[in-house]
Amino acid sequence: MNISAKVRKPGGLYTRLSGAIELNKPFIFQLMRVSVVVTLIILTTFQLLLATTTKGQNMHSDMVTIGLRDESLASGLKKIEQQTSLRFYYRKAEIKALIGLNLALENRTIEQTLQELLQNTFLSFRQVEGNILIERNTVQTNYEIKGRVVDVNHKSIAFANVIIKQVATDKIIQSAQTDTGGRFRLTATEKGDYLIRISEVSKDSLSLALTLADMRTVQLPDIILNASIKQLKQVTITSKAPVLERKVDRWIFNLNNTIMANGSSLFEALQVAPFLKVSDNGVSMVGKGGMGVMVNEKIIYLSGTDLTNYLKTLRSESVEKIEIITNPPAKYEAQGNAGLINIVLKKNESLGWSGSLSSTYRKGVYASYNNNAALFFRSKKVNSSFTFNQSNYHNILNDSLNIIGNPSQILSNEQRISITPGLQAGLSIDYELNKHNNIGIIYNISHSKEKDTYVNNYSYGTSNTVDSVLNTKGEMSRPLFAQTLNIYHDLKIDSAGKKLSSSVNFFTNRPEIRNSFVSESANTYASVQNNNLSKYNIWSIQSDLTLPYKWAKIETGAKFANYNNNASVAYYNNILDDLLLNQTRSNDFDYTEKNLAAYYSMEADLSKKWTAKAGLRYEYTMTDGYSPTLDQRNKRNYGALFPTTYIVYKADGNNVFSLNYSRRINRPGLASLNPFDYYTNIYTYSTGNPLLLPSYSNNFELNYLYKSMFSFTVFTQHASDVNSLLTTIEGPLVVSSRGNFLTRDNVGAYVSFNRAFFNWWENSSSASFFYSSSKSKIEAIPIQNGTSASFSVNNNFKATKLLNFYLNYSQSLPSTSGNTYTYSQRDFRVGARLKLLNNNLIISPSYYLGTVNKYDARFSEFVQTERTDYHYKIFNLGLTYLFGRSKVSGNNKNITFDEKRRAQ
Repeated sequence: MNISAKVRKPGGLYTRLSGAIELNKPFIFQLMRVSVVVTLIILTTFQLLLATTTKGQNMHSDMVTIGLRDESLASGLKKIEQQTSLRFYYRKAEIKALIGLNLALENRTIEQTLQELLQNTFLSFRQVEGNILIERNTVQTNYEIKGRVVDVNHKSIAFANVIIKQVATDKIIQSAQTDTGGRFRLTATEKGDYLIRISEVSKDSLSLALTLADMRTVQLPDIILNASIKQLKQVTITSKAPVLERKVDRWIFNLNNTIMANGSSLFEALQVAPFLKVSDNGVSMVGKGGMGVMVNEKIIYLSGTDLTNYLKTLRSESVEKIEIITNPPAKYEAQGNAGLINIVLKKNESLGWSGSLSSTYRKGVYASYNNNAALFFRSKKVNSSFTFNQSNYHNILNDSLNIIGNPSQILSNEQRISITPGLQAGLSIDYELNKHNNIGIIYNISHSKEKDTYVNNYSYGTSNTVDSVLNTKGEMSRPLFAQTLNIYHDLKIDSAGKKLSSSVNFFTNRPEIRNSFVSESANTYASVQNNNLSKYNIWSIQSDLTLPYKWAKIETGAKFANYNNNASVAYYNNILDDLLLNQTRSNDFDYTEKNLAAYYSMEADLSKKWTAKAGLRYEYTMTDGYSPTLDQRNKRNYGALFPTTYIVYKADGNNVFSLNYSRRINRPGLASLNPFDYYTNIYTYSTGNPLLLPSYSNNFELNYLYKSMFSFTVFTQHASDVNSLLTTIEGPLVVSSRGNFLTRDNVGAYVSFNRAFFNWWENSSSASFFYSSSKSKIEAIPIQNGTSASFSVNNNFKATKLLNFYLNYSQSLPSTSGNTYTYSQRDFRVGARLKLLNNNLIISPSYYLGTVNKYDARFSEFVQTERTDYHYKIFNLGLTYLFGRSKVSGNNKNITFDEKRRAQ
């Protein structure tokens, strides 16, 4: 008997599955690697969280029946112990002042009973197995009040009684006694009005009215108790935060304490912030270039006029502070090397509606306008905001590009007139499911339709003769449609501040360029339409865990992002109104990129004077670019670690020193990877480079802050494989491309001064200097080491309570970096703000004067000089009307979606 077994061939499903696994093997390998790291983080995190798990009796479910009548907290805790097997542990010194408590006799859970007993105190509780710990709540104790009690001869008064009472609730928050040196220390958990009463047996009592606002630590002047005083006296003190503060990983600019805090837009207010340079072209960091802008840690992926329009919808009155992050910590994306700013809005203080309407008229060579509307609503469960912007900008620029070699030269001039109507809208809704869970959605949409008309002429020849002239006339349309959607969930793990935040983000962008032009010379005529269409789809998912403990604050999380870009460039020859596709100058390009990231950071107070923070972020990137037209595919996978460290030393109340380090990556923009040729006339085009590499940089900073008004920073940056512009000349052809041919070292210094000379005059001035040293991998590009310097002076004057003026001037001196020499630039701003109708109507006239931009790019065989005049002589007139309840602001949810920036 013959028995045989047939081997079944693999089916289609198996074949496709195995092929997919083989194709994505690097991705799967790195996913497993990151998964191991994330799993270890999660296990460690849960081990920390489970430190509060319980055995035996559970304070959340077990019941007790107790009542108190003018008794102490210690008495109440003993009554709970008599009815349960749980035992309390606490410091007697922390609870001995909590007396005179009253509690109705009821049956409650142990947790509910303790919440009743400890409400409005500086104490919190947690269960550890069969024990309950009563401890000082370091997270909720936001304010510290220090002082000293003395007699008329300034001798310390020991054992004086000090009580702090909240005015709104009329409840005693804390009581204490002065030590042998007459000193005392009080704590409070909320902003608002308080009353501090000091008494001593042989002296008359004294009462102080204290308003807690921004300053977390309030040092009171010596309090004098005089035995001859027969009547209770009251003194009013208001706490104010300094204008500039240094935290472990960022600068804090307290805009709320400046003249600019009232009556101006956020765009105007940012102009006085240190380290920043603000213009209609966006926001940049002095000495570092363009940077990311966040609102409550939500990245705003807008640029140019779109960004300035958004900043103009926000009012300075709604801003609590501006965080300037020159070296971002591990929590944020490692992409970019210029830092971040985070605009922190004030928290909602009132229920109801509020809003604003504003309109700005701008007159340069042509007239433009910009209209904004903002509406905010808050209830006990819902927190929402809606913003809308409608604009129409009419601009003109003149540009000259001269390429002078020996003996040939190309001279060109262009005038471009653009009209850009645009619409932007945003909706944000946050809903509180319960005290532990919040969900929300943020949606933004923008649509603009820029239309340009331009005329340029190119002269080809030598220094003595002109061989030919090419004249080009064209029209260009740039419609842009973009949408962003964020869906998030926040889980508050406990009252100590432990929190898990998760979000899904989606971004789509549809930029189009349709360029129709006619180029003609004595021997040449060409009518062309060159189209560039792109479709960006980016989505990401992330989760961030925050774990504050007494000994440290831990932050950890993971993120996955996916990019897709489908681009098409079509070059048509227009022959007798018939468009014929030129296959040799057309191209399709599909690009996919996947990023995996995980991070871990820890911050701790080493002592009263030393604070440190360290973090590590790992990012792994997989790219795949394919041109079906060229049948060309470029794949690249790479991973890297990005460490960050910070340390701050507070020598005393006037002197703060800090040192920090970060490693960053600068990936090329998605459009620059497309290997297409995009033409502005028949002989001039720019081309992408699919072989571009990311650039890495190492950044060090040493900072010093004196009396919160004078800061001095020294920084260094080493960057390798810098993405730089490369121009080549091939006969009449002028080709612009990009390559990784530079290594650059920068050393610089920055100094700022913020001071109110008088109640009516505030000054914010700064100056910067840096030295740049570069090396080139291409011999045809000569490199020169050079310096750069700039300074700015901003003055704000308060004429009356209703009228303010400002006068700002800034200048950048000539500079050299690599093969680029930049000429000096200046700008001048003057304006006023007048408030009417009970401060609800604000009139804001201003004038801006700027100079042309000019630079030289030096190559071995020629020098390329470009001069651009934006005609910056602009008068603005703005009207803003505020309505509703002034203390209602919109949803302040933190969402970070850094990936969008590379798709602009």
